[in-house]
Amino acid sequence: MTSLDVAPPAPGTMQKLADDLYWMRFTLPFRLNHINLFALDTAAGWLLLDCGIKGDATAAQWQVMLDGPLAGKPVAGIIVSHYHADHVGYAGALAALTGAPIYMGAVEYEQACWGLAQNAADYAATICDAYKKFGLAKTHIADAQQAGNYYRFLTGDLPEVTIIDDTHKFETIAGSWTVRFDAGHSPGHMSLTDRSRRLHICVDFLLPRISPNISAKLRDLDSDMLANYMDYLHSMTSCPQDWLIIPGHDWPYYGGAVRARQLLAHHDARLDQLLAAIGDRAISTNDAMLALFPFEMTGHEVFFASCEARAHLTHLVSRGQLVKTQNAAGVDMFQKPPKRRVS
Repeated sequence: MTSLDVAPPAPGTMQKLADDLYWMRFTLPFRLNHINLFALDTAAGWLLLDCGIKGDATAAQWQVMLDGPLAGKPVAGIIVSHYHADHVGYAGALAALTGAPIYMGAVEYEQACWGLAQNAADYAATICDAYKKFGLAKTHIADAQQAGNYYRFLTGDLPEVTIIDDTHKFETIAGSWTVRFDAGHSPGHMSLTDRSRRLHICVDFLLPRISPNISAKLRDLDSDMLANYMDYLHSMTSCPQDWLIIPGHDWPYYGGAVRARQLLAHHDARLDQLLAAIGDRAISTNDAMLALFPFEMTGHEVFFASCEARAHLTHLVSRGQLVKTQNAAGVDMFQKPPKRRVS
């Protein structure tokens, strides 16, 4: 892996990555303290990719960009790669501010609409039900109950959006970007590729420094999201070395195939770590979370850590290396299948 030799854009500025592609960076109030956003130059104006979370800080950062580097051209459209709040949170407000349409994949739009439609009690009930099945501590369950719909806190209302599929292409002044959808980090995550120029905007799927969060789906805890993500990684192991990989966090780099193999090895190591921790006993998602993330976490981080632990357990069930049962308290338990007797 080789990082692109450019500095991250300073606040209120854009860094040119290609004749039609500009990189912006906004702050986030989390451990992962920034998000990379992008502007594509088209004949009709700017096509913006991703939006940041809802809030005054994001609003102020967008206003600086619209009054500065983006001034002089209209915003022709807003692409939202996936439903996570740091990518879609400010999309509705940005659309209202610019008059631009929003483009999303159908799966991600449905997920965002579901999250926004839940009242505080219903959303909290969904989280708490999952936490109980995970075997999380009562304090975490109580915190989730009190938090209500945290997704709505970070994500503004969405207007009707233009739904696109993988046949769609975004035409710019310098190229043509094809759309790809993959499950794993989210159920229908969008990435953009210009093959002729060897450019791949991976957003959150091929980050250079960390693995994206691979979480169980709240509405289907037994869906094997890690298998979906590993399918994407396997497909990227043939990515040529000279392709520029452009992520939604950290920095652009060359060597997507190397990074894909590193991430596959990372998740295989996590799976082995869980199998070693289980031994001959049954464990809960909470036990798995503490094994994988042995440090103090905020409530926001507990959500992602517990859902990621569950995703890894589910993948081991899919592989036939674990079986899932449920104890008398309603907690899902995972253990190795009984050894077959040799007659």
